[in-house]
This record gives sequence, C-alpha cells and structure tokens, in this order.
Amino acid sequence: MASNPNIEKGLHASVKVFNFAKAGIETNEETVVVKREELVDLKKAALAMNRSITRFAKEAFETENRLLLEVHMLRGIMKRENTDRDANRARVFELFRKYHGGDDEGALASANAAASSAGGNPLSAPSAAAVAIDRALSSLDRLDQSVHDLAPVGRINMHGAGLLSAKAARDAKIAVRKRTAPVLS
Repeated sequence: MASNPNIEKGLHASVKVFNFAKAGIETNEETVVVKREELVDLKKAALAMNRSITRFAKEAFETENRLLLEVHMLRGIMKRENTDRDANRARVFELFRKYHGGDDEGALASANAAASSAGGNPLSAPSAAAVAIDRALSSLDRLDQSVHDLAPVGRINMHGAGLLSAKAARDAKIAVRKRTAPVLS
C-alpha cells in the first residue's frame, strides 16, 4: 500500500518534536533552557503535524462520504434490478400460462416451489440454480423478442416443432418425386 504524503509529512514533523523533547530530557537538569530559534522550529514542526493531520482527516472524510454515496447508489440499483427481475419472472410465468392453455395449477405449483426454495427471504442471494434459470429466462425473452422483431404479426399458440417436422416430410417427398420423375427431352 502506498504511503500517504500527508502522513509522511506529519511523521517527519513528529520526529523533530520527539527528538527535541528527547534532547531536553537527556540533560538531566531540572530546568531546560530553550532558545528562541529552537522554539520557533518546534512551533513549525507542531504546525506541520497539525496541518498534515487535518489534510489526512479531510481526505478520509471525503473518501468515506464518496463510498457511502456509492453504497446508496448500489442499493438503489440493486433494488431496481430486483424489481426488474421479479417483473420478468411474472411476465415469463404469464407467457407459460398462456402457452399451456391456462394451466394455472401447474404453473402456480412450479412458481411456489421456486419461491419456497429461496426461503422466502427477499434479501437472500440467489442460488446458482436460480441464476441459471434467470439466464435461461432472459435468453428466452431475447429469442421471443427477436422472433417478434422478425415477424411482427402477433402471437400464435402453435409449437414450432410440428411445423419443422411437416416441412422436413414435405422436402423428403419433393426429393423423391424429383428422383423418380421422367426426364423430358
């Protein structure tokens, strides 16, 4: 960790004050005569200590205030993220309910199972499984939005696998007809 220059200045000044006091004590005399020049140097060292401590305290208070502001900003961001996450879950739940023909009991049971596994405490962090589910749900949302952007004709309640299967069967029939068709010249 890099040393703070204000601390260094204060420590150097305190060394001067300490050495001056130590020299006065080592004389073993009851009274110590201090020259005016020495007293001026002592005063300057004490002033330098006070100024460095003041600057360091101001820097520490500014840092603390900045960090507190960042913590409050992060709390607000996390609160909005949690609200967005809950809204996305509710929207996906509604999509599942709509696509499965209004099977509220099954969708509600799966939602309750997910809520009870989290312990019901909104302050607890999500588990790795919950994060994976959230990622899958956001991928599903992006895919749904991409399909909607490509074909903005509205939603249909038809599964795509049947359409793909029918297309594959049609392509196979067309390929067989092309091979068996007589060549006209």
